[in-house]
Amino acid sequence: MTGPVAGPLWAAWRGQRAQAAAVAGVVLMYGVTVVVERLEPDLSGLTRQLAGFLPGAICLVWGAPLIAREIETGTHRLAWTQSLTRGRWLAAVLATAATGALAAAAVLAALLAWALPPAGGDPMAWPYYESHGPVPFARVLFALALGVALGAVTRHTRIAMPLSVLLAGISQLAGRALRGHLELPYWPTQWIETASYLVLTLILTGVAYLAIRRRA
Repeated sequence: MTGPVAGPLWAAWRGQRAQAAAVAGVVLMYGVTVVVERLEPDLSGLTRQLAGFLPGAICLVWGAPLIAREIETGTHRLAWTQSLTRGRWLAAVLATAATGALAAAAVLAALLAWALPPAGGDPMAWPYYESHGPVPFARVLFALALGVALGAVTRHTRIAMPLSVLLAGISQLAGRALRGHLELPYWPTQWIETASYLVLTLILTGVAYLAIRRRA
């Protein structure tokens, strides 16, 4: 697989297979809990308690090490000294990671839609709200960009990984608090929160780009 686009994407995929496998393992864990909950009614609510776990896993195992580990090991020099620009390199690694994160979110949304009961009269209840609509997809992109930006700025995985999980968790709690104050119907709240996450994702991507451009 060669070419100006396919080459960087193929290299990015080869470098991210371990992260993809780890996130696939998280999604598999969800699948197991869904099956267990279906077979054992006494364990009802197990999947519900894990509904917001995926974004933290994405920023921890995929986003934070994506650039920080390249800098720590020195492999970034090989990519940056070739004809590939830093912008194109970042675009390739982010596109690959974002595709994997969105695929994981899609599978998880399907699992939770099967496991969680219908919304009934309360579509704003957090397990239902955070596993339906566009919000879970925007949230994983934000979590990925958050980890990437922290990794690019700190240049250390041991700093970026716990910090990204902490900030992702704080953002999730802040979203729930803000949601309670908006008092809007389900879909307007979904689209407002989705737009907010996407704007933050673009800002964090810009931060990561500036961080690698400033590095000699």
